[in-house]
Amino acid sequence: MCGIVGYSGKQNSSKIVLEGLKTLEYRGYDSWGIAVQDKNQIKIFKEIGEIKTKLSMLPLPKTSCAIGHTRWATHGGVTMTNAHPHISTTKDFILAQNGIVENYTPLKNMLKKKNYKFKTQTDTEVIVRLIEQQTNKEDTFRDSVRGAFNMLEGRNTIIVLNSKQKENIIAVKNGSPLVLGIGKDELFLASDALAFTRYTKDVVFFDNLDLIEIKGNKFKIYDSRTGKEKKYKITKLNSKVEEVSKGKYDHFMLKEILEQKDTISKAVNYKLEEIKPLIEEMKKSNRIYITGAGTAGFASGQIAYFLRSISKVDILDIRPYDFTSYLPILKKDDLVIAVSQSGETADTIEVLEYAQEIGSTIACIVNVEGSTIHRMSEFKYLIHAGPEICVASTKVFTSQCVFGYLLAKSMVGEYTEAREEVESMSSELGEYFSEKTFEHIKGLVKKIRGRNHFFILGKDQNAYIALEGALKIKEISYKHFEGFSAGELKHGVIALIDKGTPVFTIISDDMCSKDLLSATEEVRARGAYTVGVGSSKFKGEECFDYFLPVVKGKGLSSIANVIPFQLLSYFLAVSLGNSVDKPRNLAKSVTVK
Repeated sequence: MCGIVGYSGKQNSSKIVLEGLKTLEYRGYDSWGIAVQDKNQIKIFKEIGEIKTKLSMLPLPKTSCAIGHTRWATHGGVTMTNAHPHISTTKDFILAQNGIVENYTPLKNMLKKKNYKFKTQTDTEVIVRLIEQQTNKEDTFRDSVRGAFNMLEGRNTIIVLNSKQKENIIAVKNGSPLVLGIGKDELFLASDALAFTRYTKDVVFFDNLDLIEIKGNKFKIYDSRTGKEKKYKITKLNSKVEEVSKGKYDHFMLKEILEQKDTISKAVNYKLEEIKPLIEEMKKSNRIYITGAGTAGFASGQIAYFLRSISKVDILDIRPYDFTSYLPILKKDDLVIAVSQSGETADTIEVLEYAQEIGSTIACIVNVEGSTIHRMSEFKYLIHAGPEICVASTKVFTSQCVFGYLLAKSMVGEYTEAREEVESMSSELGEYFSEKTFEHIKGLVKKIRGRNHFFILGKDQNAYIALEGALKIKEISYKHFEGFSAGELKHGVIALIDKGTPVFTIISDDMCSKDLLSATEEVRARGAYTVGVGSSKFKGEECFDYFLPVVKGKGLSSIANVIPFQLLSYFLAVSLGNSVDKPRNLAKSVTVK
């Protein structure tokens, strides 16, 4: 979940690393730090919280080699002592980590018995002390790092800056992401290529257990297990380099919500011939699984709904962290479709690794080119939503859902119809995103902001929308929102409804509308404050105290229905004074289990 950046080259390394960390701050913002190599010494600067320090304020010398880290805390509290990078006792090297050392307790106990001292509560410091131990056994610093890394269990990626050799950085990848950027006489390392794509699009993607050693503007890659040098492939990123900026908006979240009028069209910008290979694979597969976590998990559920209801595909929607009981029945002729924003979701990758072992086919619907999941997949589909910086995903969710809709409609010969529906919705969103809409939602915010418990009813095509709508608001507002299928209402949830409890009903013009109107009447009879979200056809229904209409979506109405919840989440969080783009305790790319 943390972000790692490294640089060696002709530019001011502090500037490059600081820029990179700001770009990767969505990965964690508990603390951050930069270390530079100054002659034969290491100079460090760390801070708690978000990055607010400007380059001119950094008390670091202008050097050609540096590493940096932005932290999402796992082991040890958010303190200056626990902030990365962590320096060796002799100050010969400094290290930052992304991941979790699962066996850090026995390793730490072993090192303590050998009189190694610890100053932090982090598992990262164990790696530092292991390298110190190995320097007494190995001939080279590279082998010391390699030997220490091979003792670790779990998904870990580390970056190490060596003060004893000019412009020397060593990094090792296992599970957690890392990519190398190759510029003109300069090299970049980062958890996400987004950190350096303004400088170069030539990259090297690493395999797990790859070790890279940088010396100046030269590098070599080794197998960390054997120490033998490996060949590598340089890839040129195809994705358009987009500036990561809020522009005229106060927050990335609002900017990204409004971008949906364009991003949903980009998501379906595939020719039928490009989709057919996956369709053919789905037709011949023994069983199809689709998996994703968090918002991507709800997108996978919505995609599965489209495939079942439109194209009659037998598909199972399973969360990756709940896949354990399905692994024994996963077969070689099964297809696993992975849905992820970053393409680096640890739980999802673990499922795919097992699928690879037994020979199952893998497909993906992701937003990041060259990500681990993208590279693991035989059938790769990018949704081209562009960088999404706000931790709460909005445009990526809808993009993945509309791609799933296109896939389902294409399977039944309605590719053109699906494209036309998406384009129509895109056009209508351009008009929907207006001050009139915003003021209407702000009016609802004023009525409900003092409440703490909320419920969202959905059914059939809107069941996963209820879950995603609730997630979106709870992430940013810190209010308790619970989404569920309306069919569950009378099986227990209705006991929680009392006078004034806000209950949202997602209603489309479909066969479930009567059931949802009845459910709304039932909660209103028990004192609920009822809010309808959906087709304008139901705006005048007496059971609703407030109504949020959406654009006409035809078969895409469920996707249209999530957008008011995104806007409500945003305006509610702003009214409460919350951190919108960087909500507490969260990070965007979940690369640890």
